[in-house]
Amino acid sequence: MGSEGRIRPYAEGRFYRDLKARARTMRKHPTPAEDLLWQQLRRKRFAGFHFRRQHPIVRYIVDFYCAEAKLVVEIDGAVHDRPGQEKYDIERQEFLESLGLRVMRFKNNEVMRGTDNVVKAIADALEATPPHRYGERG
Repeated sequence: MGSEGRIRPYAEGRFYRDLKARARTMRKHPTPAEDLLWQQLRRKRFAGFHFRRQHPIVRYIVDFYCAEAKLVVEIDGAVHDRPGQEKYDIERQEFLESLGLRVMRFKNNEVMRGTDNVVKAIADALEATPPHRYGERG
């Protein structure tokens, strides 16, 4: 399969090495909400969809990413309530969407108190994903 249509998961050079190292550190120290959701997303639990966590995409690290569905799932903690953060989050989301990605955002407390609802919303988004052009996913 060719690389046309694929999103390069990273930038190049030193920036990429720094971003990749930061993502690795973030995977080792997840927030409680990220850890809880990861237990539901890992090991292809959604009809065979594969998720990566703390995955670099160009210049950003997204919480969860499903390449097949072009789906990003973000868990917003208290840092997202800081002044100026909303503008950054909007710019970041617009950039990711410009790559053809869908972005779903959930607050920490939504994941912690309503995990089943969050999981259902993600499953519904995945269900709306068309199958591979070479056949059904699996």
